[in-house]
Amino acid sequence: MSQASHRTAPVLPKPRPRTHPLPETPIEAERLAARIESAVWRETGGSVRDLQVVVDRRLVVLTGRCNTYYTKQKAQHAAMGASDGRNLANQIDVV
Repeated sequence: MSQASHRTAPVLPKPRPRTHPLPETPIEAERLAARIESAVWRETGGSVRDLQVVVDRRLVVLTGRCNTYYTKQKAQHAAMGASDGRNLANQIDVV
């Protein structure tokens, strides 16, 4: 066997998932929550009743009520897009 067949590729570190820090100030948190709420309302046509978006240093949480799992899913996708990939908990109840 030749020496060339024993060469190995260099081991590169795995790239870390890109994370987005949550807002540092209450004003930034309010702006993010308003942007997410607006996106959810637009995407679902206002079908999520009592929608609340809570933003803290670790997580974005959606709460409210809707009639279908499809609407809940649409709300989640809208929130994910508006929050730039931040961690999201969808606690919207389907009733």
